[in-house]
Amino acid sequence: MNEKSNGWPVPTSNWLFPEEYSWVVKKLYEFGVLKFSNKRDLPLKKGGTTDIYINLRDARNNPEAIDFIARLFQIPLQRIKPNRFVEIPDSVSCFCGPLSIYSGIPYLTIREQAKEGRATNSKIIGTPNKGEEVCIIDDVITDGASKIIPQQECLRLGLNNLSLIVLVDREQGWQELLAKENISMNVWAGMTLHDVRRQLIETGLMQRCSPENEQKNPLVVALDGKNWNQMLLIVDQLRTTGCILKVNDLLFGEGIYKLLPNLSVYGRVMADLKCHDIPNTVTNTCNRLKTCPPWAVTVHSSGGDGMIEAAVKTLKETSTMVLAVTVLTSIDENTGEEIYSRKPWEQVLKLAEIAQRSGAHGLVCSPEELPKLKGMFPGLKLATPGLRSLGANQHDQKRIDTPASAKNNGSDYLIMGRQIFEAADPVAEVYRILKEELGIVID
Repeated sequence: MNEKSNGWPVPTSNWLFPEEYSWVVKKLYEFGVLKFSNKRDLPLKKGGTTDIYINLRDARNNPEAIDFIARLFQIPLQRIKPNRFVEIPDSVSCFCGPLSIYSGIPYLTIREQAKEGRATNSKIIGTPNKGEEVCIIDDVITDGASKIIPQQECLRLGLNNLSLIVLVDREQGWQELLAKENISMNVWAGMTLHDVRRQLIETGLMQRCSPENEQKNPLVVALDGKNWNQMLLIVDQLRTTGCILKVNDLLFGEGIYKLLPNLSVYGRVMADLKCHDIPNTVTNTCNRLKTCPPWAVTVHSSGGDGMIEAAVKTLKETSTMVLAVTVLTSIDENTGEEIYSRKPWEQVLKLAEIAQRSGAHGLVCSPEELPKLKGMFPGLKLATPGLRSLGANQHDQKRIDTPASAKNNGSDYLIMGRQIFEAADPVAEVYRILKEELGIVID
């Protein structure tokens, strides 16, 4: 953690160690305060549904759960040592008494709404001293709206150095809301909802997606130009559809060792690295992929036999496919003549021959070349970018087609990006494309 000038910590990571996530998630599930459903039908307090719901108030049913959670929240309190902590009832009320005993720190209760018919201050329970350093505790933070009134009440009471401690950050917009409301408050979470989801899936408690959906769904969603938080909002919802997730620039932003295991929670990953270098360098890159092998990795076929062979050999003990990129879909006939001194199709054919004899598992090609390539190279899988539904924005693609036409012409995997993630409802758009254009129905 970094330190502010007044000595209060500014958290840069979760207050639980990653090695503790599995143990904590398992205990929360055993105590019944963590529920999950791949149908995403668990209702949220402020509307909408989710696949994972954490409700610490249910710890009331089990004294062991109360003790466990109280001791968890001791961890951040021991680190920041406030004069008092503030509870937001009623999610954390059941363990605040034990937490106060264990930590030796008094606490204050602040209600969102005052109770009627009380002779004293019916919104606040406790007698804080002006100038006390306090922290607010709650079970989760979602959009942050429920934290505004307690924070304002603390300021009105003259309490200092406000910080919010939660067990789980649901990563659903609180940064934007607090900034909009001009609220300055450190938020420190034990773990994120993604951390919880990853533990549930990696331990086998929850399925990433049904095998049937993954087998039936040929869509590859290109998640280009997104940071992790932006992408998470989309892949979280897409998870059970079985889409393949193509990532390029974020691999460089987040790093292979961090991004691949995190993104694999939400679907099969196409690491679109487009490797194009000497064989030794490509070998080194592919060795790094082996820590969490992606569904596929791309290499440029123009790198030649030795380079493609290096990628295939390095990854042969994994299930990762090596897909060889032929000619980019942004290259039209004139540009092809300028770069290759031949038409795009002539260059595609040459590169496909190199890829096949070098052991590549498939090709990345434009829709225009599909019929010929499928007939000439039946053993290779074909992944096709440059796909748009009728009427959709063409953007910077030149050689394009519709998903249905590409599928009918032999494409095995249909790569689509902006049309899906720029849609008002990306999940609905995926279901629409699958059903209306491809005739594929998934659960």
